[in-house]
Amino acid sequence: MGNDQVLIFGAAGHLGLPLARWIRYKSPETKLRLVSRNADQRHRLQADFPDAEVVAADYLDPGSMAAALEGISAAFIVTPDFLDEQKAMEILCAEAKSKKSLKQIVRILGNLPYTTLSEIPEKWRSVGGTLTQHHVARAVLDDSGLPVTYLNMPAYLMDDLVRWSGPIREQSLLVMPYDRRHSWVDPTDIGEAAANIIMSRDDRHIGQYYDAECGYEVFRFGDVANILSDVFRRHINYDDSPETWRSLNGPRYKALYGDHAEEYFLAFYHFEQTHEFSVRNSNVLETLLAREPTSLRSWIKCNANAVLPQ
Repeated sequence: MGNDQVLIFGAAGHLGLPLARWIRYKSPETKLRLVSRNADQRHRLQADFPDAEVVAADYLDPGSMAAALEGISAAFIVTPDFLDEQKAMEILCAEAKSKKSLKQIVRILGNLPYTTLSEIPEKWRSVGGTLTQHHVARAVLDDSGLPVTYLNMPAYLMDDLVRWSGPIREQSLLVMPYDRRHSWVDPTDIGEAAANIIMSRDDRHIGQYYDAECGYEVFRFGDVANILSDVFRRHINYDDSPETWRSLNGPRYKALYGDHAEEYFLAFYHFEQTHEFSVRNSNVLETLLAREPTSLRSWIKCNANAVLPQ
């Protein structure tokens, strides 16, 4: 990629970090500008990527966005839950349009296939979050005329099992309301796929909307409990009741996202159950990776100590 410079938001996260590492490995001449708002994470990134430019930037601050975008040729955009996507993407687009060097934006989305904003229960549309924010972001970016490639994850990230691992460790219990069908994907695979899109410098990616999941597995959560049981040689029960989820996870979600969090996420899970037959496999990620994606069972085996320390 010569003297190109790639801007990576969320560079310390589970998508941005593998993306940065893959570009450094495959294209060491490419300059990296790595973004994190957390000072400790910036220090770690600078130690891991001594030749990179490590900066702080805020999607809602036009000045910091203008500085982050200056001189870059490609940008990787991933946003946190409950961000004001309308404002954030309007600021991004306004600043990006003035940057003549910018040739491509790769934007992460998280929408179920074939679902639209109008299908989201009206009471939750103004709240934002995973139910709506990626639909909002895409609408703004579509209207901008910028060179955007969408990498949509209609799947759960495999490392979500680490976030949910408290009851698995303490009670041999996987808790997830509504035993619905869903796809899975390794976040490292998504980071690598995004890196391949950026490094290809192929304009045919621009305007594409890629649904990326591991490609050959759709499981109910009860099936996931069975896989966990097989890998750990220990019976992991499954409980799909909203009441159990509320009692075990409600306080933590409220602390993270506010008083509405319990009802919001239960509404989100119910929406997924209602639309579970939109979930299906594709070979998109395999094509972008030029290899077979990681299976859920393989990921659990490789990350066993993170899910259930021995």
